[in-house]
Amino acid sequence: MKYTFVISILLFALLSGNHIALAMKPVKEYSIVPDTLRLPYEKNILTTSDGLHLKSWTFLPAKGLDKKTTLVLAYADAGNMSWWLSQATILSQSGYTVLLFDYRGFGQSDPFDIDGKMLYYNEFTADLAAAVEFARKKYSANKTGIWCFSMGTIITTFSATTIHPDFIIGDGFITSPIAVQQFYAKKNDFIKLPPRAADYDAALAAIKAPMLLFAGSDDKVSTPASIKALKQKKTTLTVISYKGGHLAGFNVLSKTFPGSEYVKAVDKFLKAK
Repeated sequence: MKYTFVISILLFALLSGNHIALAMKPVKEYSIVPDTLRLPYEKNILTTSDGLHLKSWTFLPAKGLDKKTTLVLAYADAGNMSWWLSQATILSQSGYTVLLFDYRGFGQSDPFDIDGKMLYYNEFTADLAAAVEFARKKYSANKTGIWCFSMGTIITTFSATTIHPDFIIGDGFITSPIAVQQFYAKKNDFIKLPPRAADYDAALAAIKAPMLLFAGSDDKVSTPASIKALKQKKTTLTVISYKGGHLAGFNVLSKTFPGSEYVKAVDKFLKAK
């Protein structure tokens, strides 16, 4: 990696934090745009099955390092895709094609009425499906998987049996939306769930794609106990544990540059598949 690139990413990572929110907090304005980083990327507009248009950026692999693998990033419940540029650019400079998109109602994607107390919306599954379908057609020589965070892991779980990703990489993986709702209820913070939330267990059990999960020892939302229980059910599941809280993995697993050990874990997982 170029020295100037590393410095810019370090600064952005410090500014962007861990992207933690308790429920929906979409942001329209982009905190930074890819042009600022002077890296190769593509702008695209995705169309969902119900006719909405989603803003998307695809970061292309560093020259000579193309691993013929696309990561479609399904982010958490706050901000917009600009909040994830540090992670996306680091993975792209490591050889991956990384496609970011904004859910409906987020960033510059088409408007959608969002209740800030909702944990997720079922409609986001159509958004993720559009992103994966686009990625498969646009980068057809690549394996195509989903890289998901917190709320995005819920959307991925409900989508997996219809879009059939080649793999799933999850960070702050939610094993039960109902359990998350109950956790916040104990803190007198009522979180709403959309219809069919009770179907989540069956959807999770039905996933056939190889899975890599990053799990924090101090994660109160995606608890170590819940990940351990999932591992017992899915014995082929790969879990990378780290000392930290919800979505802190990328920052914690940084030895030689931001996310360095995180990237190594992704490389190892995908090479074995």
